Amino acid sequence: MRRFLTSALLALGLAVLWPAGAALAQSCGGIEEPACPPEHSRVDPVAPGPALNTGSTRIIVRLLEGANDTCDDDRIELRYRIDCLRLYYLKVAELLPDNGDYLPVKKAMLDAAARLDAIVTANLDTTAPAIRPREKHKPAAKRMPPIRAVTEESAVQAAAEAAKVVEETELIIIRSGGDPARRTQHYTDIAAAVEENLVILRSA
Repeated sequence: MRRFLTSALLALGLAVLWPAGAALAQSCGGIEEPACPPEHSRVDPVAPGPALNTGSTRIIVRLLEGANDTCDDDRIELRYRIDCLRLYYLKVAELLPDNGDYLPVKKAMLDAAARLDAIVTANLDTTAPAIRPREKHKPAAKRMPPIRAVTEESAVQAAAEAAKVVEETELIIIRSGGDPARRTQHYTDIAAAVEENLVILRSA
């Protein structure tokens, strides 16, 4: 499991399998892993499933930060960046379980990805080839799934619409979760990483 979690930070193409009730932080205590949380903190008595923990939140944040390194680059035109960001949001959603404290984040990522997909589809350039850059443009990294382009004439407006999706997703995540004293920092950290994704959608 440790190998899967480490790979999630380095390669967008790898997915982590989540058995029911398992937590991201179950792989912990190793040389490169966070310390294991107390046993009583691993399960939410109100919502069974993975509970919030520093190690898991850090993984999510770093994956979202990886979107900036891959999608916002001189080698990727603005018209490809919306779909590139969509793929990263899908990957974050795939990483998260279907229950527990991280479920609101998963739902927000899936909703954002669907809305970004709708923007790309509505403005799709059917004549432009899909591209498959390497993650973070590292020579040894795996290639991204095919990334679609919107038309050149719609790129700026489509990017502005996508930016609204990102901003709304940030707010949804910040407002997620019942007990502010326990949950606010985790959701705030993830929301801040989402906000930083706005750099991807800025035109040169």
